[in-house]
Amino acid sequence: MSMGVVEHLGVPAAPEDSTLSEVELEEGASTTLIENRNGSNNNNTNSDVPDNANGNSKVLKRLETVPDIKRDTSGITTQYITAGIVNLGAFAAGVCIAWSSSALLNTTTEMYSDQESDVIRNHTDTHPKLMLSPIEASWVSSLLCLGAVCGAVPTGLISENFGRKKTLLYLALPLLVSWILVASSPNVYGLYVGRFVGGVAVGAFSVGIPPYIEDIAERHLLPTLANFYHVHFSCGVLFGYICGLVNSTSWLCFLSASVPVAFFVAFIFIPESPAYLLSQGKNSEAKAALQYFRGIDNDVKAEIKALKEHTLNYAKNRVTFKELFTTRTNVKALIVSFGLMIFQQLSGIYPVLFYAEKLFKTFTISLTPPGASIILGFCLVSSTYFSTMLLKKVRRRVLLLFSFLTMSLSLGSLGLYYHFKASNASINSTWIPLFTLCTFVSVYAAGVGPIPWLMLREIFPPHVTRRATAITVGFHWFLAFGVTKLYQNLVNMVHPGWALWHFAVSSIVGAIFVYFFVPETKGKTLEDIQNEFDGIHKGKKHRHVIELESISEG
Repeated sequence: MSMGVVEHLGVPAAPEDSTLSEVELEEGASTTLIENRNGSNNNNTNSDVPDNANGNSKVLKRLETVPDIKRDTSGITTQYITAGIVNLGAFAAGVCIAWSSSALLNTTTEMYSDQESDVIRNHTDTHPKLMLSPIEASWVSSLLCLGAVCGAVPTGLISENFGRKKTLLYLALPLLVSWILVASSPNVYGLYVGRFVGGVAVGAFSVGIPPYIEDIAERHLLPTLANFYHVHFSCGVLFGYICGLVNSTSWLCFLSASVPVAFFVAFIFIPESPAYLLSQGKNSEAKAALQYFRGIDNDVKAEIKALKEHTLNYAKNRVTFKELFTTRTNVKALIVSFGLMIFQQLSGIYPVLFYAEKLFKTFTISLTPPGASIILGFCLVSSTYFSTMLLKKVRRRVLLLFSFLTMSLSLGSLGLYYHFKASNASINSTWIPLFTLCTFVSVYAAGVGPIPWLMLREIFPPHVTRRATAITVGFHWFLAFGVTKLYQNLVNMVHPGWALWHFAVSSIVGAIFVYFFVPETKGKTLEDIQNEFDGIHKGKKHRHVIELESISEG
């Protein structure tokens, strides 16, 4: 799940000759501390730093006390490290997704005989007497997504008023509480509450992290840093599958809980978003924060001016949720966004990730289910990592069509394999289920996964994007809840093979939707895309060149 490469956001760079009056520092210990850490930049930009030897020595002395991260004079390393730290929230979300794959395999009664169930009770130190029915297990999995709906929708408004950093930082608390509830609950209702509370944090991370990255990243780094969310999310899924090797639910919860703790400890030292500080009138703190992310040798005055103009324009043009549904171009853009999210979820990605070990056990492959899940997670991570380069070279529609059709072929082949296996017990292959599911998650990560999130930033105007994102992300998690919850009911009704074919057919319909309704956005301006939504097709201008020969008379 993913929020994707962002190419059309960010504050436009101001011209080099832009001028801005020097921002005076506010009094106060915290502001002074920030300025002292970044004051070394002022040897080139501030007139209050003397040019004599004494002044330079003071600057050099302050440089000696600056942490190593600030010795990166360009600020690029600082931005990469900060993006890595804040996306530990995405990593924690991925761990929450993968948890059910390992934990529910040890607590679901349907999958074992009575004798095997007794063995599990003796070797599982958490909930030794708590065994879940398949329906209860489906609720434990899907309630995470329902909680994400409740966390995603209001997070944008909360972060605008409470602060981007504070909103993200305090999300570690409900995530930690959720793992404590899951590890210590004596009944299934405690699991329900724990998973729902964790889901609130997961949904909030999916909405809160991308704007913070947008605020701190330079324009040329933004596409790469924005993709950190998907990479960290995939790494979290892989980490959760690896933790499943411990075969102990309490240790699994303990290892999972260590991630939000690490996020809180690391992120507490990172400054607040400069754009948010400017919106609150904290000019000096905004300058200090921006200086932190740009490096000690860069002049940030022009960028501060551009940020101020961007903040003013955003405040003037801000739209309400009601206005979002009254403009023709916005409505068509919402239809495209919602349609992509519908078919993204109907492709079955979350049932595959939530029930990976159960799926591998269903096909009775020779590999252990945790080992096969780790291979699946590695394919997801590697494909997500290389998707950024792919998105720079290949058109969006081509990737979406290829991704949907290949996912359909993979799941259709796996469903066919299941029916052959059910009719002929002698068919028992490890590589067919593993290869088809690895292909499925790989092409998902290359197209259907990131592109819907990327197009959110390409088809909406900047002042509409955050409202549209909040609605679309909430809709995404609601769909994920419905598909994950109903998957078990579908399996009980028609068996796994038919369930896989259902996802395969949905992927084909998704490809049809892309072909007829989704515009190509790569290489196009926002005006071009909105003209296409309005039905305005501007043809190429043809120039008739007439060569005139000058004949000079002798």
